[in-house]
Amino acid sequence: MLLPSSYSMALVMMLFGMFCWGSWPNTCKLARGWRFELFYWDYAAGIFLTSILVGLTLGTFFGRQTFWQDLRVADQSALIYAGLAGALWNIGNILLVAGVSSVGLAVAFPVSIGMALVVGVVGSYLVAPRGNPVLLFVGVALVCSAVIVNSLAHRSAVVAKQEISRSGIWVCLASGVFFSGFGPLLAKSLTAPRPVAPYGMSVLFTFGALVTTVPLMTYFMRHPFGGKPVSMTDYMRGTSGEHAAGLLGGFVWGLGTTFTFVPMTMVGTALAYAIGQSNPLVAALWGVFVWHEFRGAPKRSQVLLAVMFVLYIAGLLLLTISFRASGRRD
Repeated sequence: MLLPSSYSMALVMMLFGMFCWGSWPNTCKLARGWRFELFYWDYAAGIFLTSILVGLTLGTFFGRQTFWQDLRVADQSALIYAGLAGALWNIGNILLVAGVSSVGLAVAFPVSIGMALVVGVVGSYLVAPRGNPVLLFVGVALVCSAVIVNSLAHRSAVVAKQEISRSGIWVCLASGVFFSGFGPLLAKSLTAPRPVAPYGMSVLFTFGALVTTVPLMTYFMRHPFGGKPVSMTDYMRGTSGEHAAGLLGGFVWGLGTTFTFVPMTMVGTALAYAIGQSNPLVAALWGVFVWHEFRGAPKRSQVLLAVMFVLYIAGLLLLTISFRASGRRD
């Protein structure tokens, strides 16, 4: 299996994973009008199929041991931790969508991802400490600040004064709790006496997400976040383009997952998790430079955007050097 041979290679993998995690929402724009409850079935299938595909290629053709062999010799507890991590992530992801429908993207993302980033990094570091803790946590604080400033810029640009739903905030907080839980579980899987290698962990993680999608999305199809209930008949009536958009979204996210997990064996779960969870800033870049979401925005929004990018770059630099500062080298 292909594993990073240097910290530089691991960093490139993590940044690519972050890029994919922040880019998959663009596929939703390819299926305008396609209900999220229907989109998610193809999306969940796409992330699982992608992990299998990557495992059969990058996880098989490089090195002597394949990811299938690794799964056979790994501790049962490590396998369970990886699957549970995927289940927790999936619950958090679905709750995040519920939060967005209630309080909007600008509020939901910083509340959910901000909590997940802080709690997840702390938990992951306590389970598997790697890197300089001071630089790591200061970097996390800067990235969280960048996410918050990004939300303020978005609100200033497109949201008028409105009352924020308290129940929606609680849903976002719950989403962040579930998101934060998958990092420490992955760390437990990687630190078992016979751990799961990254490619096998991606398969188990996405399988856990796929399994929990069945009951969760069945429920939300009958009790949707907004709009009328839908059924599998509506899903079957979807066009090939709508189904392809969901599968593409799953492919992009699944690819990002593998490239986030693979470096964990070298740099530790906390650092890989922190960089991966910086993905809302990537989404912001798409919104600003591709979808022109801030075109015509007031000057305050432009200033906040500039501050956001400065904070993000500073935080990312601290995160990436925290591993080297701990005394490790290529």
